[in-house]
Amino acid sequence: MLTVPDWLAEPAGQSLRTVLTFGVFDGLHLGHQFLVERVIRLAREKRCSSLVLTFDPHPLSVLSPSAAPEVLTTFGQKAEILSAMGLDALGCLVFDETLSDTGPAEFLEMAVTRRTEALAIVTGPDFRFGRGAEGHFGLLSSWARARGIAVEACRDQTAPGGEDLSSSHLRGLLKVGHVEAAAKILGRPYRLDGEVVPGQRRGRTLGFPTANLGQILQLIPGPGVYAVRALFRGESRPAMTSIGHNPTFRGGSLTVETFVFDFHEEFYGERLGLEFIRRIRDMIRFDSAQSLAEQLRRDEAKARSCLAPAPSRQDSRRGGASCGGRPADRPQTDPDRRSRG
Repeated sequence: MLTVPDWLAEPAGQSLRTVLTFGVFDGLHLGHQFLVERVIRLAREKRCSSLVLTFDPHPLSVLSPSAAPEVLTTFGQKAEILSAMGLDALGCLVFDETLSDTGPAEFLEMAVTRRTEALAIVTGPDFRFGRGAEGHFGLLSSWARARGIAVEACRDQTAPGGEDLSSSHLRGLLKVGHVEAAAKILGRPYRLDGEVVPGQRRGRTLGFPTANLGQILQLIPGPGVYAVRALFRGESRPAMTSIGHNPTFRGGSLTVETFVFDFHEEFYGERLGLEFIRRIRDMIRFDSAQSLAEQLRRDEAKARSCLAPAPSRQDSRRGGASCGGRPADRPQTDPDRRSRG
């Protein structure tokens, strides 16, 4: 997949024939994926490239920093997910004060006609763009028709069970540790990326050496102990993660500490991704380090059971279970719900 870190900084040119969409797409939940899948299908029908243009950073971080939401998905994560979906090209619309003051028509000229030969544009029905969010679907349709570009609005989607498909709803779930519910809306486990940094090394004395995650740019799930998959060195390993303020040791700042099962090497300075599978328990204070260690052993047993390979169909009929699978349900169309970004 072609990835362009600063789309508007690229020299003007129309060498790429595309069907495209644009938006923030924070989280890339099932509603976003439905829209992107439509872009990919339409591009294949028209024998051209599929293109997503995504704003980064979040526009509110420039327009109203105090109201800016915590990030769910980094640009790099979006690139990985969209590439796996079969997208041909991803461009980053770097949102700054200059772009925020650009009118709707000028924005469309800059982002679309000067840099690609657009055959069609696909959006959600509530997409707004340009200075002061002045641009809307009607304006986009008129602008595109005058240039021979088709425009399509995808209908809104709901998650299986009728849950709201929106980034704001996802944030609410994650902040209280409901990672399984969040995974149903994402279509995959929530992933947190960072860099392994030195910690207090208390876990080592308890028999649970942990990798401490730093340089985190995303929303951190609510405090608790979680069964996770640790992603590093091109591998996925079972692990458990503790998020909290280390109440047993009267800690101060929030920490994200991960014990990778059956792994005994140090990897300071390396990138680490965490896929959150299930929340095991609350973060609580223990009377002693020994009591904490005993609880951690119980936590490990629960996490190992949760992350065990999924049983065969025959085993499932016997009652076997695993929480390690990825949600497979797709969104359902519902004109009364909203796929907000």
